[in-house]
Amino acid sequence: MTALFESRGTLDRSLDAILAREVRKLNAHLPRKRRTLSELLAAADPSVETVDGTSIFLGRAELEELSRVVPQRYHDRLRLPLILLRRMDLGKSIYTVAGEPVEEFTVRKILGASETDHVQVSIDEKPFLGYRPQGSELLRKFHSLFVIGFGVPRELSDYAPNRD
Repeated sequence: MTALFESRGTLDRSLDAILAREVRKLNAHLPRKRRTLSELLAAADPSVETVDGTSIFLGRAELEELSRVVPQRYHDRLRLPLILLRRMDLGKSIYTVAGEPVEEFTVRKILGASETDHVQVSIDEKPFLGYRPQGSELLRKFHSLFVIGFGVPRELSDYAPNRD
């Protein structure tokens, strides 16, 4: 069986490019550049600019609560808002975390899905795959610190825009 978006000819590549462009449009609400937790805690007005030029405002109380979950030494590495990617290519209602291992590990800690310390952030951890109930729990706990995007299948990653 072949991959869902495998390009074999000119028409297939054209359709892949069109699909990738539409996914970029769907993701126009995602941050253009994310900021670290320490930057946002120090900011008078914690916000980030989106791809379409609007702003995402991050709640001060939620930032402070997150700073208690994440050890101080990682405040300069954790970039916000955290991005949950809906990965339709992996199955119905499956989410992954975009970014570095510290972001993925922070999501695990918020959900209580990891017993290890942040020091072991990339040791012995399988990639995080979350489901709709976990996404709902994350949004309930830290509504302003998460955004949901649509993931691009690996076959289309060459067409995806580069972000921090």
